[in-house]
Amino acid sequence: MSVPHFYKNRNSRFISLEGEDSSEFLQNLITNDINKSRNNNILYSCLLTPQGKFISDFFIFRLNEKFILETHSFFYEKLLQKLKLYKLRSKILINEIDYMHSYSIFGDLQKHEGVLFLFSDPRNKNIGNKLIHKSQNPEILNDFIEIDENKYHEILIKNTVPLSHFDLEENKSLLLENNFDNLNSISWDKGCYVGQELTARMKYRALLKKRIYSLTLKQGSPKSKQPIKETGIDVGKIISVKNKSILAMLKIDIAEKKIQSREAIKTIDGLVLDFVI
Repeated sequence: MSVPHFYKNRNSRFISLEGEDSSEFLQNLITNDINKSRNNNILYSCLLTPQGKFISDFFIFRLNEKFILETHSFFYEKLLQKLKLYKLRSKILINEIDYMHSYSIFGDLQKHEGVLFLFSDPRNKNIGNKLIHKSQNPEILNDFIEIDENKYHEILIKNTVPLSHFDLEENKSLLLENNFDNLNSISWDKGCYVGQELTARMKYRALLKKRIYSLTLKQGSPKSKQPIKETGIDVGKIISVKNKSILAMLKIDIAEKKIQSREAIKTIDGLVLDFVI
């Protein structure tokens, strides 16, 4: 789309953390380095199980002396429970926030009254800017066209960015299989955090056998969760389909050979899928 447009993250929920132990508390839990969180940026990070499985993802930014976490309502209650569970004797306060509203902006926008944050989305430069605003319907977006979640999901798929509440499975998904190492969500030198051991082992011992790829539909009628099989070969499975954009989990060795040879995937049930490179 060439005209300015935006997606309203209607299901975003916000949590604040403050107190003298808040930095250390978050540093020991999350996948990213909380020391990189400043008043002029937004971090993207995750919370994992001790076995390295995905629990939730969230954005983190600072407001005065507080850390603010933005997550999808699908993960909100579990994330809040986990934070309170890990709190123990830490000197922190955890509160819910109800005066913030989140938007993804595609087009030029200037800060004005009511804008709390306006920064580039840290996951990928092609998926817009993050706007956090005090208003549910800010006037600065009057000249922008609103897109729905399907269109926003399509934009993410084209850039190999999973929409977590659709594309990931709680307590099952692994970050490296889902391209999180390329979404500025993991610090490899910050030290230990919950789930760090398995995540690091997969990276440094080359244990990764499959991961997500962005594909374009050339032929056929694909469905979410559909297996991808060529003659005699199990290639992977489709995760999400939005128009002609497809997010699929594929075996790396097969996928990389096809990318190098510029060969499309041709399945036994009539799909022709090209790689987005």
